[in-house]
Amino acid sequence: MNVTGFSDDDNTTQSVERYGRYHNSSEEPDFTTTEEAGRIVFYVAFALGILGNILSAIVWLRHQVAIENSSAIYLAALAINDLVFLLSYGAHELRFRPSVWLRRILQYTFCATDILESLLVLSFSVVRLIAIRRPLQVRRIIHTY
Repeated sequence: MNVTGFSDDDNTTQSVERYGRYHNSSEEPDFTTTEEAGRIVFYVAFALGILGNILSAIVWLRHQVAIENSSAIYLAALAINDLVFLLSYGAHELRFRPSVWLRRILQYTFCATDILESLLVLSFSVVRLIAIRRPLQVRRIIHTY
């Protein structure tokens, strides 16, 4: 095979799959056991992620938990952010084909939640650092409100 993608023997067009194997463009790619296992793991993680993030958000947003623990708000926001991330990524990965404007909204949502996750973890870490370094001042601030 030469660089242009044509075979020297019978001049059939070849295409490269994402894992580097070649197959004729008229044939369907055959999936190996590893690729099938990867798909199964993706669907299981997707389903567990959606269910787990919904349950986490419900637990962290309960009134008793949110009032007693200031970190619960950050953890609930992180669970909701991960849920939106999974839904926007899942719509893309499950080959959901919406209109052009809806596809753009899903792409922007995917990118925004990806960035927001890092910022939520950073802000949660800063709040925990302040609580560890200055516990008496944090307690005084909380009780004044």
